[in-house]
Amino acid sequence: MIRVMNRPMIRKNAVLAMFAALALLLAGLTSAPAHAQNAEAISQAKAAGIVGEMYSGYLGFVDASGATSSLRRRVDETNAKRLELYTATSQRTGESVEVIAAVTAEKLINGADVGEWVKPGANSAWMKK
Repeated sequence: MIRVMNRPMIRKNAVLAMFAALALLLAGLTSAPAHAQNAEAISQAKAAGIVGEMYSGYLGFVDASGATSSLRRRVDETNAKRLELYTATSQRTGESVEVIAAVTAEKLINGADVGEWVKPGANSAWMKK
């Protein structure tokens, strides 16, 4: 299990609410028909080592030279949707957006497939799982 570095401390009473929100977040990122093409393109980019999950709870470019303008747009859209969901979860739980994003980042990084790239900390290098 990879531990996300620099993760803020969270209140225990908010943990269950955040895990429930995380489940909704992950479902929302993958189940909406409008996002199906984005999800597929990002999945392919992850497999190719172009895009990876970061400690911040957002996608980042492992190899920006391999990113097309279409992929950049899709990553931007996905990250904007994540911010929207983190903000909504923050409002429901009382935790900061940064805490929600960090908890989600840890789950996404630990759930990344073997061969995908992750960045577990601000000062960490990209790592291949």
